[in-house]
Amino acid sequence: MTEGEKSSAVFDRFQVWREYERVAMHFNDLIIRLRSQSLGGVAAVATLAAVVARNDTTAELRWGLLAGAFFFLCMFWVAVWCLDIGYYNRLLSGAVDALLTIEAESQSSGSVDRIVLSTKIEERVKSDGGVNKGHRNTFYVIVFIALLLGLAVAVCNWGNS
Repeated sequence: MTEGEKSSAVFDRFQVWREYERVAMHFNDLIIRLRSQSLGGVAAVATLAAVVARNDTTAELRWGLLAGAFFFLCMFWVAVWCLDIGYYNRLLSGAVDALLTIEAESQSSGSVDRIVLSTKIEERVKSDGGVNKGHRNTFYVIVFIALLLGLAVAVCNWGNS
């Protein structure tokens, strides 16, 4: 590679970092919206089910309706968790990996000779581990337990009506 070809393949480190940061923030925003809107949706459907069940219905129908609603919400919540942890979080983690690479390289020079954002995201999406999911899972587990408790109460009362 000639010197001219090499210099045309060098990118300004700050410009690349800024673009990588923008992509990472986009993925972070998607995750936050997914979580907050899903939580709001679960609360809205649970409230709607409770209001509908309060109408003039038999106890058996009321508890059956609530059991079905809570079962649906449990399945919905698991699906959202799978989408978040299995996809969106890996996109964000890959973008962060690329940012960390740029920052590590910035210790030795002021330019970047290759762009690796998509490569880092692909590596993270394909990886089976390496992500500390504990705190993210806690959010999902707390809501899932509440939904399971609602389902258990509804099923027990449905069986006793």
